[in-house]
Amino acid sequence: MTEEIKTIAGEQNATPQMHDAKKLKVIVIGPNDGGVRKTKTALLLGSIAKASGLTTMFVCADSGIGSLSASLKLGGPNPVELFERKEMPDYAAVLVAQAREHKADVVVIDLGANEMLNSASRRTLRAALPALRTLGHETHVILSVIPQKVGLEEDASQFARRMESCATISLAVHGADQDGELSKFRELMADYQHFHVSSDHGAILHLTSKAGVTPFDWVLAPPSQFTMAAGLMAHNLLKLAKQGTMMQMFGSAQAIGELEKLARSRPHNFYTNRNAEWQVHDDALAADEAEIQANHRLLALSDDAADIALVPAARAYIAASRMKVSAYRGAMQACT
Repeated sequence: MTEEIKTIAGEQNATPQMHDAKKLKVIVIGPNDGGVRKTKTALLLGSIAKASGLTTMFVCADSGIGSLSASLKLGGPNPVELFERKEMPDYAAVLVAQAREHKADVVVIDLGANEMLNSASRRTLRAALPALRTLGHETHVILSVIPQKVGLEEDASQFARRMESCATISLAVHGADQDGELSKFRELMADYQHFHVSSDHGAILHLTSKAGVTPFDWVLAPPSQFTMAAGLMAHNLLKLAKQGTMMQMFGSAQAIGELEKLARSRPHNFYTNRNAEWQVHDDALAADEAEIQANHRLLALSDDAADIALVPAARAYIAASRMKVSAYRGAMQACT
C-alpha cells in the first residue's frame, strides 16, 4: 500500500499522491448540531451506494450510543473505521489507504455532534478534503437538517460556507413528508442542491442496528416476520434513489432497478411513525392494512346509505379493529 503513495516534490506542504488508483467519492455528513439525523443520513446514503453496486467504507467520529459505529458494529459486514480526534495532517493519505484496503468506492464520514468544534478534527478534515480533491477524488459535504431544531439553520449555513471551497455541498432535508416547517432553510435550499428523506424509518433503523447492517442489507435479507417492513423500506430507499441529487452523486439508475424489484407488490400506504420493533411486525402491519381498508369502505358510504349496506360495513370495521388489537398483542409478545 505505501509504495502507491508519494509526495509532490517541491511543495512546502507535501501532498499525498495516488497513482493508477480508482477515484473515490468521499462524503462528509454534518453539521455540528446533535440529533439532526446525521447517522440516519449516513446509513441511507451508504444504502443507495450499495444498491448502486458500490462498496462503501464508513468512518465514525462519534463512538457513543446511536453512533454509526454502534449501528454497524466494528468488525461487521460493512467496513467501519474510526475518525481519530487528534490532528492528522496526512489524513487524506490515511483515508485513501483505508479505502483501498477495503476495496471501497465510497467513503461516508459521519462527524457526530460537535466534532468540528474540536480544532484538531477541524484542521484534519479541512486539510484532507482539498488534498483529496487535488488527487481527483470527489468530495461532498451533506448537511442533515430537521425542522424543529432551534438555531440549526445558522450552524448549517456556517458549516456550508467553511466547506464549500473544498467540497460539493448538499442538504439532506428531513421532515418534509410530515409537513415540517422548512422555511428557515429556504436560503440554504436555494443555494445548494438538496434531497428529501422519508421520516418513517425509526423502527427499521432499530432493527438494522441490532443486525449491524445498512437498511439496504436488511431489505435484501430481512427476518422472516418483517418482510412487509422490508418492502416499505425498499419503497423509501427507491424514493431517495430517484431524486436528482442521488442520481448525480451515485448514478443511481442501477439502484432504482434493484429497489423497484425489491419494492414491487409491497404495501406502503399505511406506514407512518413506527418507532417500535413490534409495530413493523408483519402481523401488526397486515392488521393495520385490514383496518384501514375496512374504514375506507365504511367512510365511502353516503350519509343516507341504507342499513343493508351500512351495517355489514360497520361490522367489518369493528371486526378488523378487534383483529388489530389481537395482532398488536401477539407482535409485542413476539418481539420481547
